[in-house]
Amino acid sequence: MSKRARTESDKFKTNPEFVHRLISTHAETLVPPDNRIFIAQRDDKVVDVWKGLMKHNFSSVPVLQKTKNKWYGWLDLADIVEFCIKNFGEEKLKQDADFWKEMDKEEYFRTRKVNDVMVNPTRYQPFHPVTKGYSLFSVAEIFANENGVHRVPVVDQNRQLVNIITQSQFIRYIHQHIKELGSVKDRPVSDIMGNQNAVITIDQDQPAIRAFQTMINSNITGMGVVDSNGKLVENISLRDLKAIQNDGRMFWRLNQTVKHFLEKIRKEFAKKDERPAHVICITEKDTLETVINWCATSGIHRVYVVDANKKPINVITLKNVFTEILACV
Repeated sequence: MSKRARTESDKFKTNPEFVHRLISTHAETLVPPDNRIFIAQRDDKVVDVWKGLMKHNFSSVPVLQKTKNKWYGWLDLADIVEFCIKNFGEEKLKQDADFWKEMDKEEYFRTRKVNDVMVNPTRYQPFHPVTKGYSLFSVAEIFANENGVHRVPVVDQNRQLVNIITQSQFIRYIHQHIKELGSVKDRPVSDIMGNQNAVITIDQDQPAIRAFQTMINSNITGMGVVDSNGKLVENISLRDLKAIQNDGRMFWRLNQTVKHFLEKIRKEFAKKDERPAHVICITEKDTLETVINWCATSGIHRVYVVDANKKPINVITLKNVFTEILACV
């Protein structure tokens, strides 16, 4: 880095008082919404866990070992959907019928347990816990430095789960204290784009199932949706798999185009305020504060940087935000 570039970047700093706040705040004090933690055990039936995920409006559940109630890993909704697609094929899943009633005829699936479906306990969300009493700064370090971590479990000395901190919770915490953050919040997006994040996209006329397969195979949680001209029109993420619903009746939706799939779930989830009214785009001239504001108030995990023609040229994720804040300490 040149002397001039270094001087320019040095003016963006994370306020020491904000850092002290993170260090002095225990991780377990940042509680989930409504103080709800939904858990599963390795020998629970998949059908019961799926219904529990839908009931609590979660896309992932921590899995514990029954014998000692200790941490084992995460089970994602994506794990369940991928398992269904691999074992029963796309044709059978096209039927507009109660999936579980159909699967009652399949002894193999009807008896499947969580442990059978978990491809790998750390595939999507690696196990990086903090111990009760550790600071939020430790949580920030995990989010910033570890790939694929979207939730940090808080465990006691016996490795028993006492809390879960999500990226969404953490970005809302930062947003609440944005005035204390320091000049790092004024850093332009063009600086954050130093290491270009490749924007993975899918054409809106492709089947939705292709989008989810791409995300699963690429180990990412979301991707941009573009039109025939390459213009960004939407975002699709693994959280959208909740549109299948707990009876699996909507599996056939995966065979619709991405455009139609998202149009329907946007309409259905509008009352729950789960999705912003439109895809969130920013420009290189916007700041880190803009990114934080959008992510915290809209419940999203990424914003897209677009050019004058609204073609995506970069994507800023929550991990990028956490990394930038710590890098400027």
